[in-house]
Amino acid sequence: MNAVEIEEAISAPAERPFDAVEFPFVFLEAFRNKETTLQRLSKGAGGVLPLVIPS
Repeated sequence: MNAVEIEEAISAPAERPFDAVEFPFVFLEAFRNKETTLQRLSKGAGGVLPLVIPS
């Protein structure tokens, strides 16, 4: 990705309301991570624990 593509990728999510639970996945999606990767991470597959935000 070049600088313009990076700016566009992070600008779109930045305009939406912030959701602390979804933010990591929106951020990873902006950088072209595959949908299957995002699903696995959200489920805690691959030795990665699911993200839990304390209230």
